[in-house]
Amino acid sequence: MSNARGDSAVLLSRLQTEFGTPEDAGNGDYRKLPFYTLRLDPSQDLENDEAIQGDAFPGDTVAGLRSVAGSMEVPVGLSSIGWHLRGLLGAPTTTGASDYTHVFETAAAPTVGLFTTCVSHSRVAQHFMQDSLAYTGMELTARKNGQRQRATFNVIAREEAGVSAARDTTPVAYSPDTVPVGFTGKVQIDGSDAAAVTGASITLGTGVEADQESLNGLATAAQMDWGTWELSGSLDCRFQDRTYYDLAEAGTSIAVTLDWTISAALSLVIEMPDVRLERTGIPVDGRGIISSSFSFRPNRPASDSTLLKATLKNAVADYANPS
Repeated sequence: MSNARGDSAVLLSRLQTEFGTPEDAGNGDYRKLPFYTLRLDPSQDLENDEAIQGDAFPGDTVAGLRSVAGSMEVPVGLSSIGWHLRGLLGAPTTTGASDYTHVFETAAAPTVGLFTTCVSHSRVAQHFMQDSLAYTGMELTARKNGQRQRATFNVIAREEAGVSAARDTTPVAYSPDTVPVGFTGKVQIDGSDAAAVTGASITLGTGVEADQESLNGLATAAQMDWGTWELSGSLDCRFQDRTYYDLAEAGTSIAVTLDWTISAALSLVIEMPDVRLERTGIPVDGRGIISSSFSFRPNRPASDSTLLKATLKNAVADYANPS
């Protein structure tokens, strides 16, 4: 019997209409998504009943609530990343023809996007379906290196089940799906290229939670509830002057932008229009170049603004299901 290998795993995804009702299988109906790592873990706690029976043996084992949680690390393909951004931020506002601009934003009154996903291990013909999957967060770090840019998305789902076949034997992949290399990225502060920044990271949480309190007669969640946006990040800076130190000291609001531009029609720009740097010192850890890491947090956005906006330019007409 053959052993399963990661290089033979396939991830399929489709927007789901109704919570608790997975999308039907169908050829050409699902997106095939590239990934580096995928960890979707179904769980159900087991506990022993505490009823006293007059002896030293434990009580019967009782199965608890069922859930699915995990993460996927994916390439920041300038076509496929829009599928994940839709899961995280909702449907974009799209303009253009042949060359499209998709604007994704954190909303004041968001809705939870749901997906049916399937992980197929083709080498051993085993398949697992997750239904009512929702995105709970994104982690992204920008560095100057020779590696393709990656992002991590955290997810939860109502349920996972083994199925007899893949949901789609001819899924639709994003092609072309150019992935920017780390050294193509840059950081801007208040619209200008930032000096001496060697790295930047952002963490965005949606606050989505599985409702495991409503009595629905099942061990699985009753629905997915939206929570509160959470945004944080950091800037790693070489010490050349007191620019960043003084911004933190004064509590000055700044706009931070991460930009991966391949061409005028192919780019990803992530803007955080109103954040503040946290105070920190200038450590001397040896004889080399001195650097500091400044964490940042957002201010509450004005009525005409938002916490985070991602602008994606590519040749993808929309981020709906393939059919």
